[in-house]
Amino acid sequence: MTTTPAGANRVEMSAIELQGSIESLRDLEDYVLGELEHLRLSADLIQDIRLVSEEIYSNIVFHAYSGTEGKVRVRAFVADGSEFCIRFEDWGSPFNPLEHGSPDLDVDFAEREIGGLGIYLVRKLAHDIHYAREGGSNVLTVCFRF
Repeated sequence: MTTTPAGANRVEMSAIELQGSIESLRDLEDYVLGELEHLRLSADLIQDIRLVSEEIYSNIVFHAYSGTEGKVRVRAFVADGSEFCIRFEDWGSPFNPLEHGSPDLDVDFAEREIGGLGIYLVRKLAHDIHYAREGGSNVLTVCFRF
């Protein structure tokens, strides 16, 4: 067992390394759903996990490597027997999504600045989010209680 950013015990699952392209989104989905199979989670929680995974991966693909392809390593694990966590690692430009404020949802849609809704969604659906810059890589870990 190793330790999560929050200090919890965790049981490692497999990892997958993807070419940082939108074409690999299906491989990410297959990996995440495969790791969830034995946990018997609710359909709603599985949908939240899928949505958050797709949002984070898409942000990495479109923003981390400034238009060039890079790699993304994704590792799932169970923490404390009560959380399913996904660790996303990329070697793109440093970016901590947790440093960005929430969008102003009271502003009319047509007047709202572009961007920021994805991070807002991730914050709303995940139970715990942790960012670290480790050895030249961005590491974002999201956890969902079950």
